[in-house]
Amino acid sequence: MPQWEYAKRDLNNAPPRTDDIDLLNDAGKGGWELVTITVNNVAYLKREMEAAAQESPPAAQTPVRTVVRRSRTTPPRPTEE
Repeated sequence: MPQWEYAKRDLNNAPPRTDDIDLLNDAGKGGWELVTITVNNVAYLKREMEAAAQESPPAAQTPVRTVVRRSRTTPPRPTEE
């Protein structure tokens, strides 16, 4: 089962003179696939973990938060101490 790496890109903070489409195309060259764009103009991207080991995260002026999750699995429950 594939594992995915996720990234979030705030398109409102795109550098001047850069089109949102150019930013998304650059991310696509790095193996990122667009999942959705929210109403507040935030793009969510994903790529398979195998591809992630070879490529860098999408270029961004603002920090990108990357979350690694397994597809269709239940996260482990916290243990009580």
